[in-house]
Amino acid sequence: MLDNLRVVHFEDAQLFVDAVKEYDDSSLNFTFGSLLDNMDDTQSRSQARWGPKDRVLLGVYQGDNLLITLTKNAQDFSWMMAVPSRFEESLSTEVVNNAVELLARSLPQVVDPDRMDKVIGPEEVVDTFIQAWVRHMADIGISLKALPPYFRSRVSYATASSLLPPSPESSCRAISLAHRPEDITSLIPLVIEFSSHGPVPSTEDTARAEITEAVDAQRVWLCRISDTVAGYIMVGRSTPRTVAIRNVFVLPQYRRRGVAEAMVRAVTRYYLGAYPLGFEGAPEGPPICGTKAEICLNVADENAVRLYKRCGFLLDEDARDSSTGRKGSFASIWRGVERVAGI
Repeated sequence: MLDNLRVVHFEDAQLFVDAVKEYDDSSLNFTFGSLLDNMDDTQSRSQARWGPKDRVLLGVYQGDNLLITLTKNAQDFSWMMAVPSRFEESLSTEVVNNAVELLARSLPQVVDPDRMDKVIGPEEVVDTFIQAWVRHMADIGISLKALPPYFRSRVSYATASSLLPPSPESSCRAISLAHRPEDITSLIPLVIEFSSHGPVPSTEDTARAEITEAVDAQRVWLCRISDTVAGYIMVGRSTPRTVAIRNVFVLPQYRRRGVAEAMVRAVTRYYLGAYPLGFEGAPEGPPICGTKAEICLNVADENAVRLYKRCGFLLDEDARDSSTGRKGSFASIWRGVERVAGI
């Protein structure tokens, strides 16, 4: 063991859930929330787009402290790496290097090395892991090359204390939870257009499955203008303490009218239990998934960054949560490896 480090392979998903729940915040929302979604039978149709379940759940511990996780949920779902926020700023470069080196050595004992293709997570740790993986594969006779990043973004969160007062613009927008069959029909073309800019574009069938399950679970919000659905927000990756804004989409003809900002402000206040909500379209009582301590997101577009900052997300480089002192965001990267041709 290096620096008292050890790798734990969780062969039972519930054991992994039990191990990570004490670290439940925005730093683990993608990893923890994605796994909970994958375990949720009510999301079986939308999860099917990622192929058969193919779970690999690893954690690097130093003593009793979980320092890094490396997980995979399904055949066509990327590997995910996470560092609990309580250790994000205290891990030395040496410990990170040793931890990812141990992961790289341990992974072939758990899975076929060819299954390691793409990883998303904190930029520095993912880059270090990719380098260690390429080196280790070379040591066992497999020649790989690290690929340029597919995507860079920032992961951030908002809390009730970081929010600004309700916006008058939100109160004058027709914002509500989607709940009717005709809402599903109206949303399908928007979901298809939104997904066309991502790695896995939706067909009409997959969009219908995804939106139907999300509407049934009260996870989709609409903004109507003159009885037309102008935009929507979908939330997901719900954990005991967090929920993520996954999709924000406004039809081109309704952009630059404050629709996205009004929806984000409304939805954020609703899930954080920040009263007054500032809009009238929310159902009575708390969210079906429970009131959360943090609402999370992953953002790359600079215009969207400015919007989210206006809505209370801690996206400034030096922003910190006023109650905990935690950093408000971190750089995320999605990159991978491929075999060198002919070897």
